[in-house]
Parts: sequence; structure tokens; C-alpha cells
Amino acid sequence: MKRGKGSPGSGSRRWTAGIARGVLEARERSGLSVNRFAARQGLSAERLYRWQHRLGKKTTASSAPPRFTEVRLAVPPPAAIEVALPGGVIVRFSGASRLDDAVDVLGRLSTR
Repeated sequence: MKRGKGSPGSGSRRWTAGIARGVLEARERSGLSVNRFAARQGLSAERLYRWQHRLGKKTTASSAPPRFTEVRLAVPPPAAIEVALPGGVIVRFSGASRLDDAVDVLGRLSTR
């Protein structure tokens, strides 16, 4: 990026909307993050973010639509819990049982 009078990084304090638009387009074409692009060009990342906001530009690294990948999760079979109570009573809870239901049942059995 050439740095002339009024161009970014030349020490100029004010940017026009045209200059800002050009810098933001160059940043987008580069594929770099705002922070990395600003550091390489000797610019303030804050200034780029401000101009993006003013011009209504996206802050993403590119304007390409997001791509999605299907993800399939392997679900393990539900586990069973077996509790041996005093007196030879065995209580089995299948994997489909809710933990709070199991605790409730065990609590009621222990009060007998």
C-alpha cells in the first residue's frame, strides 16, 4: 500500500471515507485479522474498527459465506446402576432413569 500525503500510516491525522473504504477493502482482500493487518501496515486497529462501524462494514476476515460440516456424535448406550441395600434388596436403574428419581427412590427405601 503506497503511503502518500493523506494516506494511512503517513502521519495524517484524518481519513476521508474514501481512504478508509480503500484500507478496509485491502484488509478484507488480505484475509488477515484487523489486528494483524493494522500491525503490518503501521495502523491503529482501533481506527480500523471505528471506520468499519462508521461505514457499516463487517468485521469478518472475508465476505465469503460460512461453510458448515455435518457432525455426528456417537452416543454410548445408557448405563445401568445397581444398588444393593441391606436385607438383600437390589435396586436396578436403567440408563434411561433420571438421577433425581433414583435418589428419591433410594431415599424412600432407606427410611423403611
